[in-house]
Amino acid sequence: MAFTNISNFLGPSSNSMVECPPPDVKFLFQEETGVKEIEAHKQILAFSSNVFNREFFGSMKSENEIMIKDASHEVFQVMIECIYNKQPNWFDYDLEFLSSLYNLAEKYNIAKLKDVIIAEVPKHKVTMENVLEVAILAEKNTLHQPWSSALYNAAAKFFMKKDQGERFDSTLELFSPENTKHSLVIFKVMERIKELKSEKCGNCNQNPCVTGQILSTENFVAGAQVIARPSCQHSGLGKLIRFNQFDPSLIFCCFLNCNKILSAKLEDFLYNC
Repeated sequence: MAFTNISNFLGPSSNSMVECPPPDVKFLFQEETGVKEIEAHKQILAFSSNVFNREFFGSMKSENEIMIKDASHEVFQVMIECIYNKQPNWFDYDLEFLSSLYNLAEKYNIAKLKDVIIAEVPKHKVTMENVLEVAILAEKNTLHQPWSSALYNAAAKFFMKKDQGERFDSTLELFSPENTKHSLVIFKVMERIKELKSEKCGNCNQNPCVTGQILSTENFVAGAQVIARPSCQHSGLGKLIRFNQFDPSLIFCCFLNCNKILSAKLEDFLYNC
């Protein structure tokens, strides 16, 4: 049971018995519709960021009202909500928005938020219509290498999912007269594709990745995540542990939905990379 919920500090709690201390800092944003503001608590921000800590509790006297000029009200609001453990629906935000949010997390040195944002990149859909835009965004953020690399990976993996012939035809579409100004970006995407072709999957340890394929004695990797086949007596996701030393056709697998280690047949599972 949780006795506190820091997200209650962002606004009135639904529990009338909980009284939240008043905010002591206000961030201001000059936008087209007028000045918008975000209120917060210096102590909470300082615990999450050494930049905020220096700003509020350093040798210089801190202000109670701070004008923010390098970020929009919406992006800054999401950062504050994350600090207060109020989880956003990441699918509501496109990669441009996440890029702005990553830059803020970099500015205020919030490492955990940066990791979360990078982890969201593979979940965003990349298509032939937007793949070059994703790569251009990656190039714009080369000063933030982990973020730039994640975006370039997303662009390259879009092509890697295609079979070799279709991949060749798709990449050729990038080489058009109107894309000449983006030649460096296109070159970097091609370079990343080449790197990924020689890179083994982090789950199945295979190249190419064998996600969706049935387990065998030849492709078994201890610690890999798998999913039970519909015909299997077990269900859900599991993590491979080891072979049964008395019967190589059996394996020990930890099922994540029940946190139990059970013995099962190799052919009952598919790689889930």
